[in-house]
Amino acid sequence: METASGLLSSACQLAWGPVCQQLNYIRKLRENEETMQSEWRTLSSQKNDICTNMNTGQVQYGKTLTEAVKDWLKKVGEIEKRVNSLGSGGAHHMCCKGFCPNYYSRLKRSKKTMGILCEVKDLQEKGKPFAERETLFIDSLPETSSSLPVTTLHGTSAERKKEEILQCIMDPEVGKIGVYGMGGVGKTTIMRQIYNQLKEKKDDFDIVMWVTVSSVFELAKVQKTIAEQLGCPLLSSDETSRAMELSQALRRRRNFVIILDDIWDVVSLQNVGIPEPNRSNGSKVVWTTRFMDICNSMESQKEIKIEGLTDEEAWSLFKEKVGGEDIISLEIKPIADQVARECGGLPLALITVGCALRKEKQLPVWRNALHELKTSSTDQIKGMTKYVFGSLKFSYDRLSSDTIRACFLYCALYPEDSEILVNKLIEYWMAEGLIDEEGSIQTEKDKGHAYLKELKDACMIQSVRDDDECVRMHDLIRDLAINITKKQFMVKAELQLKESPKEEEWVESLERVSLMRNNIEAFKGQPNCPRLSTLLLHDNYLGRVTFSDTFFKHMHNLRVLDLSNTGIESFPDSLSDLVNLHALILTGCDKLECLPSLAKLHKLRQLELGGLSSLEELPHGLENLIKLRHLDISYGHIYRRWESFPYGVLLKMPCLEILFMQCSRWRLSYRSNANAEDNSTIGEIIIRLKKLTKFLADFTDVLAFNSFTSKARESELWRNLDYFLFTLSYKYEGHNVENEGMEKVILPVTANTMEINDCDFIQLSDIFHWDDLRQLISCRIDDCEEMKWLGKDGDIVFPSLETLSLWRLRSFKGMYKEKLHEETLKNLRNLHIFECRKLKYLIPNDLLVNNLQNLEVITIQRCEEMENIILGKASATMASLPKFKTLTLWELPELTSIYQGKLVCDSLCEIKIQGSPKLKNLPFLMNNVQLAGMSIIVSEEWWKAVEWANPQLKELLQPFFERDIGKRTRKSTRRSRWRHPMIMIEKADLHKLE
Repeated sequence: METASGLLSSACQLAWGPVCQQLNYIRKLRENEETMQSEWRTLSSQKNDICTNMNTGQVQYGKTLTEAVKDWLKKVGEIEKRVNSLGSGGAHHMCCKGFCPNYYSRLKRSKKTMGILCEVKDLQEKGKPFAERETLFIDSLPETSSSLPVTTLHGTSAERKKEEILQCIMDPEVGKIGVYGMGGVGKTTIMRQIYNQLKEKKDDFDIVMWVTVSSVFELAKVQKTIAEQLGCPLLSSDETSRAMELSQALRRRRNFVIILDDIWDVVSLQNVGIPEPNRSNGSKVVWTTRFMDICNSMESQKEIKIEGLTDEEAWSLFKEKVGGEDIISLEIKPIADQVARECGGLPLALITVGCALRKEKQLPVWRNALHELKTSSTDQIKGMTKYVFGSLKFSYDRLSSDTIRACFLYCALYPEDSEILVNKLIEYWMAEGLIDEEGSIQTEKDKGHAYLKELKDACMIQSVRDDDECVRMHDLIRDLAINITKKQFMVKAELQLKESPKEEEWVESLERVSLMRNNIEAFKGQPNCPRLSTLLLHDNYLGRVTFSDTFFKHMHNLRVLDLSNTGIESFPDSLSDLVNLHALILTGCDKLECLPSLAKLHKLRQLELGGLSSLEELPHGLENLIKLRHLDISYGHIYRRWESFPYGVLLKMPCLEILFMQCSRWRLSYRSNANAEDNSTIGEIIIRLKKLTKFLADFTDVLAFNSFTSKARESELWRNLDYFLFTLSYKYEGHNVENEGMEKVILPVTANTMEINDCDFIQLSDIFHWDDLRQLISCRIDDCEEMKWLGKDGDIVFPSLETLSLWRLRSFKGMYKEKLHEETLKNLRNLHIFECRKLKYLIPNDLLVNNLQNLEVITIQRCEEMENIILGKASATMASLPKFKTLTLWELPELTSIYQGKLVCDSLCEIKIQGSPKLKNLPFLMNNVQLAGMSIIVSEEWWKAVEWANPQLKELLQPFFERDIGKRTRKSTRRSRWRHPMIMIEKADLHKLE
């Protein structure tokens, strides 16, 4: 019974379970429907978010969905249909005309609802990973993974440039980098290696792209190239819309590097669709170009110039292309070396010429190749015209105007590897008419500098030094220019010629001829060159130079004639008929005794007769040169003075802007000029030259100079003069003046530099008014044997002076004798003392503390009795020179002390001491030691013995001193070029005073 009862109970339980479940379906229908609708809304929102990301990726980036996402979306769509098919239910769940529930219908609907609910929750879980965009699509923006083919970099210089560019790319502060250099120098080769290296690393940048732009920029083509590498089909045909698509695609990336190779014009990154690279997005844009101005216009944050190979690197590459060292016999080696040098370190040329001579063993072929390269006639060297000159000519053709191209070609008139003086080159351009006359010489020169900058930016011309005073042409660039102009130019410069070209070489088509820097003694014949506009014959040094009477007869178009520094003694009369001449340059022709009349040369702008020490008289016809702007009659024979200069002629030159007559046959006097129609003094005539901007002259004495200065102050002369240099004697020449010794020099109001030589005075106030010295920036005093002090008690001395140099002052005792004014020397930066043999101390302590806070450099040499540099007991435990950088002490045998106290010099970076055995300690303290750039040049023995105010500082600076000081060459203590008693007063370019 019990067993039967247990079985019955179990059976009832098993039967009741399903029944309860069925009853729950019926009872919880509404609750199940609400739960299902809530979960469905969640799934629907999830689908909408995924679809938004999906649409962005598909429409804007052309991406493809994964099969898993497609299947999930399909199932969500099916579920949505099933949810919608349920409807609201309601009446379908009632029977007996709505008075009784339809339990079967409710059971069926509830089961269906719970089935949909389970599937909705399952789809929610499966859809969670798709919230991240990266999981929606096949591959994350496909990109090409292949590397670019590259050649090996030759030499360490190219490797260094490569590393420099890579460092800039990795620098977070640099977003845009311009790599520039002349054609064929290897810019693309270096960048291809960098591209491949960045592609291999993959960790630093999300995508690395190479885009070749080339000489003809096509925006649509560049956009297409970028899009293909992004795997982003461009859906729009409008360039602006395409740029927006690319920008969005690139912004989606973590970061990117885009290399734009061979840019010839400014490329707008915005127009292409490249987001501006910056620190926040970590992206980079690097471009290669031949033009520096493109880097500036595209606002590069770093510009890197690629230079040619060194001689050693060039030789290595050349040997490789020729076929190895075994090909080059001992006989060929010297010629092969010259051939390689003629390629000027340009890899493209070295490869081209090397391949053309590959495995060539015949000496005549090598000699011919060298001749071809030297004479710029390289048609016989295979590939030179097509590859090298063809490449370089692209740069020439892309110059902005015919005028700039003509200016470039003009540079080919100079010898190979020649340093070209910028100022002289621009003067040639001006005289040739390549620069339009625009009112003043300076304005035209400024335009010339702008032309030159374009040529330098295009790498067609190279700067020689940082001062921009000289430029040069690369050998192959010069060859290109000569190749272009071979029918218009004859260039035989610096070829050691002893004879002038034969008459048949002077063809009618010639426009410019350069025979400079030869040894030609005679210019013969009657050249028929009606188009010739420039003739450069200067620097034919050796012997006597002559011209045939008819040499200039058929050169009526000549505008520039330069015969400076030649041994010419006289000119043929045919010179007088060069009516189109704009520039006649005869500087340094010290054998020239006479000149024919210049009366017909009405168009002459520039006449340079400086250094004509043998000239017996000025040429006839100067009064007819009404357009003359530049007249130089300086450095004649000062001991063969002519009776008078025809200063009245100057009044017939209303365009005169430059007048150089220093160290000439004439000195300006206070007397009236006998040649002047109105009995004016020479100074008064000069003052009437309203356009004068540069004026160099000598005055007979202080009285003449003061007379001129006083009258000039009443005119606009000082305001107009950009540069002047006046020298005057402090001796009076034969006129009676009461208290001549009391006459003081009146300085021009714009004078900023002065040099005094061999004058007798005790202190400067003896010959100057202190107020006149306030504006001076630089002052040098030489060989004034009576001078003892700069100034006396209370004087305001040199408040603006930055550089003071004192040379060979036999009686000099020190800077000041008494108490100083607070403005004295308050701006002094450089103090140089040489061979003041009786000087015992230099700087009073109160001058150091109160006035010299801007001092940067002290140089003292050969002051044999100097004991102290700074005299007087320190008023405090320490003083400070916050800007002091350099101390140089040479041959001061009695020097025992620099300063009695401690001297804080936080900017000190250079110490040079020699020949000061009694100096046992250095007073310097440095609170902020800047070890970068520190230099200490002393003997090892002295360094070991000397004591510092701070012993730890000596130990810290130990690695920075250099030994063997005795082997170093001392700075030259040159003597002034003004050897007679003289005061030189100048308005100079303050930048050059640095």
